[in-house]
Amino acid sequence: MTHFTIRQCIERVQRHQKTALVMLAAALMSVFSLLPVVASAAPALATEQAPKAAPVAPKDSDNGVTAPIPSKTEKQSSSIQSDNALLAWSVGLSASSTNLWPKQYSTLTATANADVGPTPYYISIYDASAGSYVKICGGGTVCSISITQANATTHSYRAYISAYPTTNPPANQQAVSGTVSVTWRSVSVSLQAAPTTLAVNGTTTLTATASADVGPSPFYIQIYNATTGTFLKTCGFGTTCAVTATKNFATTQRFVAYVSDYGTAYPPTGIQATSNPSFVTWTNGLYRVSLASSYVSLFQRNLTATSNINVGPTPYYIEIFNASTGARIAVCGSGTTCSVTVNTTLSKTHYVAFVSSYDTALPPLNTQTSSNVVTLSSPILIP
Repeated sequence: MTHFTIRQCIERVQRHQKTALVMLAAALMSVFSLLPVVASAAPALATEQAPKAAPVAPKDSDNGVTAPIPSKTEKQSSSIQSDNALLAWSVGLSASSTNLWPKQYSTLTATANADVGPTPYYISIYDASAGSYVKICGGGTVCSISITQANATTHSYRAYISAYPTTNPPANQQAVSGTVSVTWRSVSVSLQAAPTTLAVNGTTTLTATASADVGPSPFYIQIYNATTGTFLKTCGFGTTCAVTATKNFATTQRFVAYVSDYGTAYPPTGIQATSNPSFVTWTNGLYRVSLASSYVSLFQRNLTATSNINVGPTPYYIEIFNASTGARIAVCGSGTTCSVTVNTTLSKTHYVAFVSSYDTALPPLNTQTSSNVVTLSSPILIP
C-alpha cells in the first residue's frame, strides 16, 4: 500500500512538472508572439514628426460675384438713385490676422453701413500690392475673403463701395476704407557642425537653429547631407534641430539645413529659409584649420584662416572660399595663416577655409581639414 502511494506521488509530481513546462512554453510563445508587434512599433518614433495639418481656408462670404449682375445694372434707375441720394456710404476693412506664417490664412472682412443689394453698387476688396481685386460682393453689408501667400511677403488691402470695379480706383466710387497690411513673416536658419574635422569613424553633431519657433507654423527644420542628397533629421517644433553624422572613410561632406515643408526628398519643397553650408572632414591626418574675421571698415572685413601646421614644406595649401558662390577668394602655399579682405553687403555671405591640394572646386581635392563657417553682412543704416 505504501509503495503504491509513493508511486502515485511520483506520477503526480511528474504530471505537475509537465503542466508547468506546458505553461512555461505557452508563456514563452506569448512573449515571442509580441516581438513582431514591438518591432513594427519601433518606426513609430520616426512618425513623431508626421506632417502637421495643412492650414485650411475659413469660409468666405457667399455673396461674391465674378461679373456684373445684369439685374444690378437694370436697377440704376432714377428712382433707386434718388432713394440712395441721401445715404452717406461708408465701408471699413479688417483682417483676422495681420502677422502670420506663409500658407496660413487671414480673413479680410469689408463691412458697409447699408445693404448694397438693392443699389447699383458693390462692395469690393482690392490687393494694392498685387494690383487686383480679390473679392467683389453684390449684396449684403459684409464681404469677406480668406487670403494666403506661399512665401514671406507683405500685402496691402483696401475696400470700396462703387460700381462694379474693373479698374483701380473703381468708377462711381461711393466710399473707400483705410488700408490694411497683412504680413506673412520670414524666418532664417543657420547650421553649425562640431567638430568640423575629426578622425575616420568619429561623430560630429550638426545643429540647425531657426530664428523662430516652427511649432505654430506649417513648416519644419530639416537637415540634409547635401553631398549625397541624404535626409538626416526633421523637427516640427522649437528653434533647434540636431543630428549626429559619422563616416568610416576619409571624406569631406557638405551639410545644409532648411525651414521647409515636411519631406525627405532633397531639396525639400516649400523652402522658407536655407542655412549656410557646413563642411565636415573625416581624416586620420593631423591638420586643423580655423577661420576668423576682423573689422576693416563699415563695409569691409578681413578673413584670416589659421592652420596648426606650416603648409610650406607640404603638398597642401590654405584656401579660403566664398561658400555662398563657390568661388575661391584666397590661396596660400606657405606659412600657417592666409588672409583676404572682402566687401560686405546687406545679404549674408558665408565663408569657409580648408587645407587641401591646390584646387578651385568646393570642397577642394584632398581636403585635410575644414574650418568653421564665418557669415558676414553689412549693418542696416537707418537715416
